[in-house]
Amino acid sequence: MVPFAWGLRAAGHEVRVAGHPSLASAITGSGLTAVEVGDDPDFVDLFTVGINRKAESAGESVTVDGAIAGCADMMVDDLVTFARDWRPQLLVHDPLNLAAPIAARVLGIPAVKHLWGPDFSAIMPVAEEVVTGDLVRRFGIDRLPDTPDLIVDPCPWAMQVPAPGDVPRQPIRFVPYNGPADHPGWLWPRLPRPRVCVTWGTLMSEVDGGELFRAPRVAEALAASGFEVVVAIDPKTRPRFGTPPDHVRLADSQIALHVVLASCQAIVHQGGAGSTMTALAAGVPQVILPAVVDQRFNAAQLALTGAGVAGDLETVADQVHALLTEPHWREAATALAEENAGRPSPAEAAIGLARRLEMQSV
Repeated sequence: MVPFAWGLRAAGHEVRVAGHPSLASAITGSGLTAVEVGDDPDFVDLFTVGINRKAESAGESVTVDGAIAGCADMMVDDLVTFARDWRPQLLVHDPLNLAAPIAARVLGIPAVKHLWGPDFSAIMPVAEEVVTGDLVRRFGIDRLPDTPDLIVDPCPWAMQVPAPGDVPRQPIRFVPYNGPADHPGWLWPRLPRPRVCVTWGTLMSEVDGGELFRAPRVAEALAASGFEVVVAIDPKTRPRFGTPPDHVRLADSQIALHVVLASCQAIVHQGGAGSTMTALAAGVPQVILPAVVDQRFNAAQLALTGAGVAGDLETVADQVHALLTEPHWREAATALAEENAGRPSPAEAAIGLARRLEMQSV
């Protein structure tokens, strides 16, 4: 969402980014203005509880005791208080933020849902006790708003799911933002062996001892098959890899995924929206080894395009070999990257958004 916020600023709009206090440094590090709202949730704990509950129920929904509702409950009061004071004309929010549409309804301003990629939230029901519970009743609202006023959508149509209701969409080019990072000199040379990227997002390494964080085993399997492997992870997870085998390179400092992918022929990852969409924008074929429900959803949507496949740890090296030797995988990935490049840039989408809102207010 950072490039769209940059686009709004470049168009001359005032932008404030509200989030839990622990997000403040990430927000200001992106060059944007942070507003700390609510308390910091223990998201890893909430996420782990959610994984265990879903394993027992084999389902996915927003419940009162889940991470999504819990995070919203911690921030909604401060968010409404700040919004009433600052008086924004528009509220842009991520697809899993329940506090934002409530604040927009309280202020009587449009709510714009900015997707990360395929819209997982469109197939995830919200429990009635959340829709009509204390989260909304404390503000005199009967129900959680069902739909946003507009959707900002970075996902190619072949991967996307239809939104519930007749909600207009503003297409936008996915421009990767992976945080402040270096471009190390060792990435410059192109070696004779195919270069494959392995990444595992920002959450899986903190959730468990190894069942979900499969990056070390993937890197070892690929290196044993003769690939040059570049591991793009948070440096704090490096001890999880021990002594890496030959042909495996772990960065010594933070390295952005889109920087790594510029010299890679394939990528293996867990299926988070950020990793999936960054690889899509780079035109790189993907093997996804999903562990949780949103990752399986992203893998299935990507497979529809022919640009990637849901993989298996035991055969991951063979699957990468297929991506590199069978042209249709690269052709499909290139087609997705070209479609993405043809979409309105974040700056153009920001201008388009302003025009849409002007037309709606006439």
